[in-house]
This record gives sequence, structure tokens and C-alpha cells, in this order.
Amino acid sequence: MRSLAVVALVLAGAVAMLAGPQWLEPWSLSPLQRDILTELRLPRVLFAALIGAMLGISGSVYQLTLKNPLADSFTTGAASSSALGAVLAIALGVPGYWVSVCAFATGMAGLVLVYRMSQHRGRINPVTMILAGVVMNIIASAVISFAKYYFEDSLNAIVYWLMGGIFLVSWDRLALCAGLLALTYLFLSRRAVALNLLALDEASAQSLGVNVQRLRASAFVLSTLLVAVAVSFSGIIGFVGLIVPHVARSLFGSDMRSNLFYSAVMGSGLLVVSDAVSRVVIPGGAELPVGIITAVLGGGFFFYLLHTRRGSLWNG
Repeated sequence: MRSLAVVALVLAGAVAMLAGPQWLEPWSLSPLQRDILTELRLPRVLFAALIGAMLGISGSVYQLTLKNPLADSFTTGAASSSALGAVLAIALGVPGYWVSVCAFATGMAGLVLVYRMSQHRGRINPVTMILAGVVMNIIASAVISFAKYYFEDSLNAIVYWLMGGIFLVSWDRLALCAGLLALTYLFLSRRAVALNLLALDEASAQSLGVNVQRLRASAFVLSTLLVAVAVSFSGIIGFVGLIVPHVARSLFGSDMRSNLFYSAVMGSGLLVVSDAVSRVVIPGGAELPVGIITAVLGGGFFFYLLHTRRGSLWNG
């Protein structure tokens, strides 16, 4: 089954590389079209696949460690705090590369603040962490709204960035995302059994030798790191981290050994397809921010799941 999922993802990526304002015919490529395919479309599709996988895995871990089916990068404040740094950088005229650096810095600062706020006597309270993330989201949204109001000259750039998109693609960013994703996936997959125990019962996990607080903290930090890097490069792309883990859990069960894998593959597939749609949906070569596509697809599909599988959406 896993091999079929990977094959489907590869096929989706191959089709996405051909899609765009100018559709490419793979059997009769001109030199210019070959350059477009290898230098523009290929890195973009790979970047979309990596960002989608990062968001999918982070959502899966958030929902498990916080025991909340609605937990994702928004409810934990990771996405909004990362967006705050990028918006302020854009408003102040910071060069493009440093926008990502600022987003990453504020995202990690938000992580530290939410993490400290959720600690009580050395233990992390999942409910408090959700509340701290919501408060972080509110504060960041307020500052972002002020920036949009005060810095009118940068309003278009800010709004476009907040909609999310696969831009600022480069091979060094691809390498960074691939390395971070591989290390995080390896760390979490090796601890999948402990994560399963953590999801069922903390007391049982503790009695079986699992350090619950350390495992939850490390999983949360790594997930937020994935989100901070993804948001710093692509803006806010909603619903991937919320919808994909639900779908993977509903189709393939709650075992984290499979949920991590399918959340990554399905997150990649969703963002690759959404990015391809964003390049062709508007005639004349204009490009729609991919965050709009994921919000429409994800929101509609989530309503469908709620309607058809209300009683089994969380338990699989």
C-alpha cells in the first residue's frame, strides 16, 4: 500500500511539472521548455512536496501529543508567530531572503513562549498549550492587522504573502527542508510505539518506561520547527496540517507508524496538486495563491468527513 501511495505521489508530481500557463508536451520539448521544466517547474514541485509533507507530519504530531483533533499550526500559534516576523520584515522593506529569516526567528520565539506558558511544575499541560497557542494567534493577528493598516505601501505584498504560495524556491532551501524533514521523520518513526502509548494513556506509557514529558516536548518542538521553516519559505498555507492527518487516520488507522508516513505523502500530494491548480485556474498566466486552493479543498473535504464519519473521525 505504501508503494502505491508513493507511485501516486510521483505521478501527481510528474503531471504538475507539465501544468502551467504554458502546458508542456514531454515528448517534444524545445530547449526553452526543457529549461522551464528543469529550472523552474521541477524545483517548485519538489518544494511543494516537501512543504506539504512538513505540514502534514506536524499536524499529525500536534493532534496526537496534545490529544486534540483540531490541533494544528494555527491553534498552537506556530504559524501566526512565524507570519508575524515575515509581515514586519515586508512592511519595513527587508530584502527577500531575510523575510524568511525573520519569520523563522519569530516562529521559534513563539514556540519558546508557548512552551514556557504551558509548563507547570516541570510538566506540560496540553490544554494550557492550546490556550497559549490561541492567545499567541490572537496577538500575532492583531499586530499583523496593525501592520497592514499602518504600512499601506506594503499592503499588497503582505496580503499576498499571507495567502501562502510556493515562492522563493531555491536549491539551498530545498536541501534545508529535505534534511529537516528526513531527520524529524526518522526521530518520530523510531518512537512511533511510544507515541501510540502516549495517545492511549499517559500513566500506562509512563509505567512502560516512556518519558512522557520528554517525548511530548521533543515531538512538539520538532513539529513547530517544521512549521516555522515551512511558513518562513511559503507563507501561511492553511488546512494541510489539519485535514491530512484526519484523512490518513480515517483511511489507514491511528498507528503512528502508518500515520506519519501517510500524513507526509498525502500532505505532499495535496500541496503539489493545489500548486498545479493555482498555476492554471486563472487564464492569461496569472497565478492564484496556493493557500486559497488548499483552504477551499481542505474546508470542503473536512465538511464532507464531518458529515459522513462523525462518530469515527478521530478514532479511525
